[in-house]
Amino acid sequence: MKAIGTTLLITILVVSGRVSAQSESENTSTFTDGVVSDSIWYDADEGAVVPIDVVPETDDSLNRNSRWLPKAKRVEQPKTTNTGGTGGGGGGGTGAGVLGTGLSIGNVFGWVLLVALFAGGIALLLFAISKSETDLSNSKNSSTKDLLKSSDEQLLERMKHLPKELRRTDVNLRSEAERLMGEGEYDQAIILLFGHQLLLLDRVGMLRLNRGKTNRRYVRETRRSDSEAARILKSTVYAFERSYFGRHSIQSDQFQSLWHSNEILEGNIQRQREAAA
Repeated sequence: MKAIGTTLLITILVVSGRVSAQSESENTSTFTDGVVSDSIWYDADEGAVVPIDVVPETDDSLNRNSRWLPKAKRVEQPKTTNTGGTGGGGGGGTGAGVLGTGLSIGNVFGWVLLVALFAGGIALLLFAISKSETDLSNSKNSSTKDLLKSSDEQLLERMKHLPKELRRTDVNLRSEAERLMGEGEYDQAIILLFGHQLLLLDRVGMLRLNRGKTNRRYVRETRRSDSEAARILKSTVYAFERSYFGRHSIQSDQFQSLWHSNEILEGNIQRQREAAA
Protein backbone atom coordinates (compact mmCIF):
# COMPACT_ATOMS: atom_id res chain seq x y z
CA MET A 1 0.00 0.00 0.00
CA LYS A 2 2.81 2.35 0.94
CA ALA A 3 4.64 1.62 -2.32
CA ILE A 4 1.57 2.42 -4.38
CA GLY A 5 1.27 5.85 -2.65
CA THR A 6 4.89 6.71 -3.29
CA THR A 7 4.60 5.76 -6.95
CA LEU A 8 1.52 7.88 -7.36
CA LEU A 9 3.25 10.94 -5.78
CA ILE A 10 6.24 10.65 -8.11
CA THR A 11 3.96 10.39 -11.15
CA ILE A 12 2.15 13.57 -10.12
CA LEU A 13 5.40 15.53 -9.69
CA VAL A 14 6.76 14.48 -13.10
CA VAL A 15 3.57 15.47 -14.87
CA SER A 16 3.49 18.80 -13.05
CA GLY A 17 7.13 19.59 -14.05
CA ARG A 18 6.47 18.88 -17.70
CA VAL A 19 3.44 21.18 -17.72
CA SER A 20 5.43 23.99 -16.09
CA ALA A 21 8.34 23.68 -18.56
CA GLN A 22 6.01 23.73 -21.50
CA SER A 23 4.22 26.78 -20.23
CA GLU A 24 7.54 28.68 -19.72
CA SER A 25 8.72 27.72 -23.20
CA GLU A 26 5.53 29.00 -24.69
CA ASN A 27 5.82 32.28 -22.81
CA THR A 28 9.45 32.83 -23.93
CA SER A 29 8.63 32.03 -27.50
CA THR A 30 5.69 34.30 -27.41
CA PHE A 31 7.87 37.21 -25.97
CA THR A 32 10.58 36.66 -28.52
CA ASP A 33 8.26 36.31 -31.46
CA GLY A 34 5.82 39.01 -30.42
CA VAL A 35 8.08 41.75 -28.90
CA VAL A 36 11.82 41.34 -29.27
CA SER A 37 11.75 39.97 -32.85
CA ASP A 38 9.93 43.10 -34.02
CA SER A 39 12.21 45.54 -32.08
CA ILE A 40 15.17 47.49 -33.50
CA TRP A 41 17.19 46.30 -30.51
CA TYR A 42 17.05 42.67 -31.71
CA ASP A 43 19.25 41.22 -34.43
CA ALA A 44 17.20 38.37 -36.02
CA ASP A 45 20.17 37.10 -38.02
CA GLU A 46 22.37 36.85 -34.96
CA GLY A 47 19.45 35.94 -32.73
CA ALA A 48 20.70 38.37 -30.07
CA VAL A 49 20.09 41.86 -28.66
CA VAL A 50 21.98 44.60 -30.49
CA PRO A 51 24.64 46.15 -28.10
CA ILE A 52 24.44 49.91 -27.55
CA ASP A 53 27.62 52.01 -27.21
CA VAL A 54 27.05 54.82 -24.67
CA VAL A 55 29.47 57.81 -24.88
CA PRO A 56 29.40 59.79 -21.61
CA GLU A 57 29.29 63.58 -21.93
CA THR A 58 32.24 65.19 -20.09
CA ASP A 59 30.70 68.62 -19.51
CA ASP A 60 26.94 68.77 -19.51
CA SER A 61 26.59 71.46 -16.87
CA LEU A 62 28.25 74.63 -18.22
CA ASN A 63 25.55 76.80 -16.67
CA ARG A 64 25.71 75.16 -13.29
CA ASN A 65 27.62 76.93 -10.48
CA SER A 66 29.83 74.08 -9.30
CA ARG A 67 33.34 74.01 -7.91
CA TRP A 68 34.05 71.00 -10.14
CA LEU A 69 33.78 73.08 -13.28
CA PRO A 70 37.07 74.08 -14.94
CA LYS A 71 38.16 77.67 -14.29
CA ALA A 72 37.77 80.12 -17.10
CA LYS A 73 40.95 81.49 -18.60
CA ARG A 74 41.94 84.99 -17.50
CA VAL A 75 41.58 87.54 -20.25
CA GLU A 76 44.48 89.98 -20.20
CA GLN A 77 43.59 93.62 -20.58
CA PRO A 78 45.37 95.42 -23.39
CA LYS A 79 48.20 97.67 -22.19
CA THR A 80 47.87 101.35 -22.92
CA THR A 81 50.80 103.70 -23.29
CA ASN A 82 50.46 107.38 -22.46
CA THR A 83 53.35 109.15 -24.07
CA GLY A 84 51.84 112.58 -24.05
CA GLY A 85 50.76 112.70 -20.41
CA THR A 86 47.25 112.93 -19.09
CA GLY A 87 45.05 115.93 -19.06
CA GLY A 88 45.06 115.97 -15.25
CA GLY A 89 48.77 116.77 -14.98
CA GLY A 90 50.06 113.18 -14.66
CA GLY A 91 48.74 112.71 -11.15
CA GLY A 92 46.76 109.54 -11.86
CA GLY A 93 48.04 108.31 -15.23
CA THR A 94 50.40 105.49 -16.06
CA GLY A 95 52.64 107.51 -18.36
CA ALA A 96 56.35 108.22 -18.09
CA GLY A 97 55.88 110.47 -15.03
CA VAL A 98 57.86 113.56 -14.01
CA LEU A 99 61.02 113.95 -16.08
CA GLY A 100 60.73 110.38 -17.27
CA THR A 101 61.32 108.95 -13.75
CA GLY A 102 58.00 107.13 -13.46
CA LEU A 103 57.06 109.26 -10.42
CA SER A 104 53.98 111.40 -10.26
CA ILE A 105 53.88 114.93 -8.86
CA GLY A 106 52.28 113.55 -5.69
CA ASN A 107 55.14 111.08 -5.24
CA VAL A 108 57.77 113.78 -5.75
CA PHE A 109 56.02 116.11 -3.30
CA GLY A 110 55.82 113.32 -0.73
CA TRP A 111 59.53 112.52 -1.01
CA VAL A 112 60.48 116.19 -0.78
CA LEU A 113 58.33 116.59 2.33
CA LEU A 114 59.85 113.48 3.91
CA VAL A 115 63.42 114.68 3.26
CA ALA A 116 62.57 118.11 4.66
CA LEU A 117 61.13 116.61 7.84
CA PHE A 118 64.18 114.35 8.24
CA ALA A 119 66.59 117.27 7.79
CA GLY A 120 64.57 119.38 10.20
CA GLY A 121 64.68 116.62 12.81
CA ILE A 122 68.46 116.33 12.52
CA ALA A 123 68.87 120.11 12.78
CA LEU A 124 66.64 120.20 15.85
CA LEU A 125 68.62 117.38 17.46
CA LEU A 126 71.95 119.13 16.80
CA PHE A 127 70.57 122.36 18.21
CA ALA A 128 69.36 120.59 21.35
CA ILE A 129 72.77 118.94 21.83
CA SER A 130 74.66 122.21 21.38
CA LYS A 131 72.22 123.98 23.72
CA SER A 132 72.69 121.33 26.39
CA GLU A 133 76.48 121.53 26.05
CA THR A 134 76.30 125.32 26.37
CA ASP A 135 74.06 125.05 29.42
CA LEU A 136 76.38 122.44 30.93
CA SER A 137 79.41 124.64 30.27
CA ASN A 138 77.66 127.64 31.78
CA SER A 139 76.64 125.53 34.73
CA LYS A 140 80.22 124.35 35.26
CA ASN A 141 81.53 127.90 34.96
CA SER A 142 78.87 129.11 37.33
CA SER A 143 79.69 126.31 39.77
CA THR A 144 83.40 127.15 39.54
CA LYS A 145 82.70 130.82 40.10
CA ASP A 146 80.44 130.02 43.02
CA LEU A 147 83.12 127.73 44.46
CA LEU A 148 85.81 130.38 44.07
CA LYS A 149 83.50 132.98 45.50
CA SER A 150 82.66 130.70 48.38
CA SER A 151 86.36 129.97 48.91
CA ASP A 152 87.17 133.67 48.91
CA GLU A 153 84.36 134.39 51.31
CA GLN A 154 85.57 131.63 53.60
CA LEU A 155 89.10 133.00 53.44
CA LEU A 156 87.92 136.47 54.35
CA GLU A 157 85.85 135.01 57.15
CA ARG A 158 88.84 133.07 58.47
CA MET A 159 91.08 136.14 58.23
CA LYS A 160 88.73 137.95 60.57
CA HIS A 161 89.79 135.48 63.24
CA LEU A 162 93.48 136.29 62.84
CA PRO A 163 95.14 138.42 65.49
CA LYS A 164 94.49 142.05 64.67
CA GLU A 165 98.15 142.57 63.82
CA LEU A 166 97.83 140.04 60.96
CA ARG A 167 94.55 141.12 59.35
CA ARG A 168 95.27 142.23 55.78
CA THR A 169 92.23 141.32 53.70
CA ASP A 170 93.23 143.52 50.78
CA VAL A 171 96.24 141.43 49.67
CA ASN A 172 97.45 137.87 49.27
CA LEU A 173 99.47 137.38 52.42
CA ARG A 174 102.12 135.11 50.92
CA SER A 175 102.66 137.21 47.78
CA GLU A 176 102.86 140.41 49.79
CA ALA A 177 105.33 138.85 52.25
CA GLU A 178 107.52 137.76 49.34
CA ARG A 179 107.39 141.26 47.84
CA LEU A 180 108.37 142.90 51.15
CA MET A 181 111.15 140.35 51.56
CA GLY A 182 112.56 141.41 48.20
CA GLU A 183 112.49 145.04 49.33
CA GLY A 184 114.23 144.23 52.62
CA GLU A 185 111.18 145.07 54.76
CA TYR A 186 111.56 141.99 56.96
CA ASP A 187 109.68 143.36 59.98
CA GLN A 188 106.59 143.91 57.79
CA ALA A 189 107.13 140.69 55.89
CA ILE A 190 107.17 138.54 59.06
CA ILE A 191 103.68 139.76 59.97
CA LEU A 192 102.25 138.63 56.64
CA LEU A 193 104.24 135.36 56.68
CA PHE A 194 102.83 134.46 60.10
CA GLY A 195 99.26 135.20 58.92
CA HIS A 196 99.81 133.10 55.77
CA GLN A 197 100.94 130.07 57.82
CA LEU A 198 97.97 130.31 60.19
CA LEU A 199 95.51 130.41 57.27
CA LEU A 200 97.31 127.51 55.55
CA LEU A 201 97.21 125.29 58.65
CA ASP A 202 93.58 126.25 59.32
CA ARG A 203 92.65 125.28 55.73
CA VAL A 204 94.05 121.74 56.14
CA GLY A 205 92.53 121.31 59.60
CA MET A 206 95.73 121.26 61.67
CA LEU A 207 94.39 124.16 63.74
CA ARG A 208 91.21 126.18 63.99
CA LEU A 209 91.38 129.97 63.96
CA ASN A 210 89.61 131.77 66.76
CA ARG A 211 90.09 135.26 68.13
CA GLY A 212 90.27 134.04 71.70
CA LYS A 213 93.25 131.71 71.10
CA THR A 214 96.87 132.59 71.74
CA ASN A 215 99.81 131.94 69.45
CA ARG A 216 101.13 129.22 71.76
CA ARG A 217 97.80 127.44 71.61
CA TYR A 218 97.95 127.40 67.81
CA VAL A 219 101.36 125.73 68.06
CA ARG A 220 99.99 123.08 70.45
CA GLU A 221 97.01 122.31 68.16
CA THR A 222 99.34 121.90 65.20
CA ARG A 223 101.65 119.58 67.14
CA ARG A 224 98.76 117.13 67.61
CA SER A 225 98.56 116.71 63.83
CA ASP A 226 102.13 117.24 62.62
CA SER A 227 105.20 117.89 64.78
CA GLU A 228 107.30 119.21 61.87
CA ALA A 229 104.60 121.74 60.92
CA ALA A 230 104.38 122.76 64.60
CA ARG A 231 108.17 123.31 64.73
CA ILE A 232 108.09 125.59 61.67
CA LEU A 233 105.11 127.53 63.01
CA LYS A 234 106.83 127.95 66.40
CA SER A 235 109.92 129.49 64.71
CA THR A 236 107.71 131.95 62.83
CA VAL A 237 105.76 132.85 66.01
CA TYR A 238 109.01 133.50 67.89
CA ALA A 239 110.37 135.81 65.18
CA PHE A 240 107.04 137.65 64.87
CA GLU A 241 106.76 138.30 68.64
CA ARG A 242 110.39 139.48 68.88
CA SER A 243 109.88 141.87 65.96
CA TYR A 244 106.33 143.13 66.61
CA PHE A 245 106.21 143.20 70.41
CA GLY A 246 109.93 143.28 71.32
CA ARG A 247 110.95 145.73 68.57
CA HIS A 248 113.92 143.56 67.56
CA SER A 249 114.65 143.91 63.88
CA ILE A 250 114.83 140.76 61.81
CA GLN A 251 118.00 140.24 59.84
CA SER A 252 118.13 139.08 56.24
CA ASP A 253 119.64 135.64 56.91
CA GLN A 254 117.12 135.00 59.70
CA PHE A 255 114.15 135.81 57.44
CA GLN A 256 115.63 133.78 54.56
CA SER A 257 115.76 130.76 56.90
CA LEU A 258 112.13 131.35 57.93
CA TRP A 259 111.09 131.65 54.27
CA HIS A 260 112.85 128.40 53.39
CA SER A 261 111.08 126.64 56.29
CA ASN A 262 107.78 128.02 55.00
CA GLU A 263 108.43 126.47 51.58
CA ILE A 264 109.09 123.10 53.27
CA LEU A 265 105.79 123.45 55.18
CA GLU A 266 103.88 124.19 51.96
CA GLY A 267 105.51 121.22 50.18
CA ASN A 268 104.62 118.80 53.00
CA ILE A 269 100.99 119.93 53.02
CA GLN A 270 100.77 119.61 49.24
CA ARG A 271 102.09 116.04 49.35
CA GLN A 272 99.60 115.15 52.10
CA ARG A 273 96.76 116.47 49.94
CA GLU A 274 97.89 114.46 46.92
CA ALA A 275 98.21 111.30 49.01
CA ALA A 276 94.70 111.82 50.43
CA ALA A 277 93.24 112.33 46.92
